[in-house]
Amino acid sequence: MPDVNLDDTHRRSLRLAAVGALIFSLLFVVHHLLQGTGPASSSTAEVAAYNVTHRGTLLASEVALGFGLLAFIAFLAPLAVVIWRTGQETTAVAVLVAGTVFLSMGLMSTAAETALVGVADSNEPGAVDALNQLQGRTPVVWAVTALATAISLAILRAGLLRRWLGVSGLVLAGVFLLASISTLLGRGVEGGYSLIGVGLFIVWMLALSVGLWRKATARASPGPG
Repeated sequence: MPDVNLDDTHRRSLRLAAVGALIFSLLFVVHHLLQGTGPASSSTAEVAAYNVTHRGTLLASEVALGFGLLAFIAFLAPLAVVIWRTGQETTAVAVLVAGTVFLSMGLMSTAAETALVGVADSNEPGAVDALNQLQGRTPVVWAVTALATAISLAILRAGLLRRWLGVSGLVLAGVFLLASISTLLGRGVEGGYSLIGVGLFIVWMLALSVGLWRKATARASPGPG
């Protein structure tokens, strides 16, 4: 589909979306760096010990993620509006729904991780195990799959960004779909949500940020006549 020309309102929206995507991506990186390597095993004792030892950095990582999710709203809302105004109403709704689910799963995971840190030194292995399973099996990977698919289809249908961003997003969605199935079938928590997957998602979000900013600042192509 050919590129669409944007008015000043759309350009401001895309700039806001670009900044939101950038801030989210950077804070998401900070979150995972502060998380560290994680416990040596998924046993309750190892999980509790790791959370007690790294209590401060783990809580800081959740604060970073919380602010990152707020920045994600600044990415999601204006992007959905611009997609809607290109005439792709159904795709815009899909992007908004997928993004909202991603936000909800992220906040749920943050709440579970924060609670896990809080009970790690309480000598309650049942609570530690339950919260560890909850934060590990919160279907964030499914949410990322839906988000990448919806945004990629919007890119391809609305012509807002380069096609390779849409195609690469669909490939990323396929990778996360396989990871999602692996998570359901595996016995360990976070079965398919590897650091490689996280890295691919962050790189794609950064590429989206750059693409949105370039689109917002590009000169409008001349109309006919």
